[in-house]
Amino acid sequence: MPSPELTMAYENAASRLQEIINISKTTAGYLVDWDGCCALGNTLTPEAAAFLRAHQDRVAIVSNNSTCTQEDFQEILERDEIRLPRDKIRLAGIEALHRATQFDKGDTMVLGDPHMRGVARKLGLGLTQEDANVVVLLRDRRFTYRRLERAVNALAKGAHLIVANPDLTHPAQDGGLKPETGSLLAAIRACVELDATKIDIVGKPSPLMFHEGCRALSLPPEKVTMLGDNPATDIAGARALGMQAILTSARSPDVFEALMGVDAR
Repeated sequence: MPSPELTMAYENAASRLQEIINISKTTAGYLVDWDGCCALGNTLTPEAAAFLRAHQDRVAIVSNNSTCTQEDFQEILERDEIRLPRDKIRLAGIEALHRATQFDKGDTMVLGDPHMRGVARKLGLGLTQEDANVVVLLRDRRFTYRRLERAVNALAKGAHLIVANPDLTHPAQDGGLKPETGSLLAAIRACVELDATKIDIVGKPSPLMFHEGCRALSLPPEKVTMLGDNPATDIAGARALGMQAILTSARSPDVFEALMGVDAR
């Protein structure tokens, strides 16, 4: 006879599976997070790849990633025969740079990888390292004391801050953690008091990314389900807009397997 603990585990698993089945029956499209949800270190899990491949016509990736472009993602996806158009790949870093174009394009400081600063230039942003009117904070893997100093002084003088996302970390492929944009934001906040009217956080849980994903699917939020690994950003942000949401993880592929099982019935 199974122990009470094992019985409870079976019951919880069955309840979760039923919840996934019920949600899938009312869902017309899916928004899918990237890091920690369907990929680790920009490598798709087999289960996530199978799901994305089967649902290419009704899925959009909505990620707080701020080191890659849509073309980078398309290249990764195409290795697994997944072909998504650019508008169905919504990335916080790209959205943050587009937001910066709404300000004076001539004095923008971009704290990010060289690849992303190149994107900024293509968008017409005039980059500067001193006396910026706008500071764009991405996941800068070359972040230094000097860059921190320049940023906090620009902000102390009234510059507007655009942040790709508030995430502190995301899961690494080796099981460790990767510091994220939010950890750099914490360093900035430790140095200067930020005016709430002069800071935009673009990525999840802010509504922008969810709305852009739904727009790409041509579906209202109530017809879309968010799949993500972060309760504070993916799940809370989606539910705040009336979307259904399922918590999952790249290390626990049961959700993608369950959704594929529902489709096979």
